[in-house]
Amino acid sequence: MEILHFTYDPLHLMRLVMDMHAERLEGKHTKAVQFARYEYLRTMTDEELKGNMQRYIDQEVLEAITLEKWDDDCRHLFGYIYESDRYKTLEFQFNKRGYGKTGLGVADTSDNTFYHCEFAHHWQTVMEIINTKYPHFGEALREMYFDDKIKEYNGVTRQELDHFILDRFELTGGNKRIDSYM
Repeated sequence: MEILHFTYDPLHLMRLVMDMHAERLEGKHTKAVQFARYEYLRTMTDEELKGNMQRYIDQEVLEAITLEKWDDDCRHLFGYIYESDRYKTLEFQFNKRGYGKTGLGVADTSDNTFYHCEFAHHWQTVMEIINTKYPHFGEALREMYFDDKIKEYNGVTRQELDHFILDRFELTGGNKRIDSYM
């Protein structure tokens, strides 16, 4: 029997296995998730990879990552990646570019949250976001939306409300700019 001697870089091997796992996930998520996952892997630093590997070892109380059950190892590592701010930012950016569930949505740029919506539901989505996330502005919006003569409601002026909406929200995939709803 012939013996083959070789060396390998453990980080390179882990990256290869993570790429293989990402390929197995192909088509199971939106394109925004897929593109963010691949971009994260492409730009992942050694420090990020080592940090996620150490977190996995610590949380699962492992002596080492053997890759014996490499799919499970990768599932845990990707879980940590999905929780990271950098990954969330990448996914948000791809959603804003129209790669989400429907290709349509509303982005709240104050906290990089993306809300998917159906065709012709952008304004309804903006109103729902404001009503649930910013109730002080939601009350004013409800009153002013149906009566354009109201210039102020409960301490919120129409101009303040308009600026709040224009500065905070971006529409993705719509035919109208957000200011056309004002």
